[in-house]
Amino acid sequence: MSQNSAVHAMTSQPEPSETLKAYPCLMKTYEGGHLSLQECERRARGSDRLKEAFSSTPFYEQRAAKDPDYWPKLYDSRVNW
Repeated sequence: MSQNSAVHAMTSQPEPSETLKAYPCLMKTYEGGHLSLQECERRARGSDRLKEAFSSTPFYEQRAAKDPDYWPKLYDSRVNW
């Protein structure tokens, strides 16, 4: 291993999953350093679970069609669920 690749390996961070990359607001939060990769991944998975459960309901379907970050926002509102 060359010195450059060793330095790169030590400083590189894990790559976000495709699930996380699908949610612009979560990627922005991660890239801004506001939350860890693990927390953003957890929120992306939770958002996907909500999407699977509720996306066939017209009420949610219409809102999600207007906002690509609808599911993560809904997931973040889960305090009283």
